[in-house]
Amino acid sequence: MMNIKKYRAPIAIALATLMGASLAHSAVPRPNVFDGGNRWRITYYNDPTAGHSQWATQILCFLPYAQIGTSIQGTWYSLTFPDWNGRYYQEGDEVKMTGDYANDVGHDHMTLFHTTNGRRDMAFKDWTEWRENGGYGRIIGWGNTRMVRDGRCPVAGHVEDGRKVSTAEIKRFEAEADQLSKSLPERLTTQGENAQFPGQPRLERVETYLERTGLGELLK
Repeated sequence: MMNIKKYRAPIAIALATLMGASLAHSAVPRPNVFDGGNRWRITYYNDPTAGHSQWATQILCFLPYAQIGTSIQGTWYSLTFPDWNGRYYQEGDEVKMTGDYANDVGHDHMTLFHTTNGRRDMAFKDWTEWRENGGYGRIIGWGNTRMVRDGRCPVAGHVEDGRKVSTAEIKRFEAEADQLSKSLPERLTTQGENAQFPGQPRLERVETYLERTGLGELLK
């Protein structure tokens, strides 16, 4: 007859390990880029310069996420640069983002560490921009970045923190955001010219853009 007592401790350890793995598998990263406010301000700092000179600031809006394993995944769009949008992925405190603009020939990649939690959450690290040219791609800039939580965006801003959304809802949010993104007025430089890329230096202030275009009303 098997001695149950002999195997009780190993069985308990195995069960605890399995339960821990299951909980880890189901956990949503906290903090994350949607819960607590899906609107953020992201600022580009030019890495090759000695003082990491500040270039552009843009507003980004993160749409509701799907949970896949220990990660959350979703889409984002900009409220201050037309037709600039992409995808995000967060696992633990690491956020990865890709995006396109200029009829999809301009590209961005960001990797950030979401290290603080609160009304003015912050995330920090890298932002790279480049354009296609048929060869290796033309690098616009290697940058550092800071991203600060800024409130709620108009599309999907009503989704409660942590609420699971259906695939149909996610597609509807994405369609609404895509329509809004493509309809945005051009962002201008301080010289009154159309901006050519999201991280571009010497752009009109975010507040000036929102007031000039009337988009500020959406954020109230």
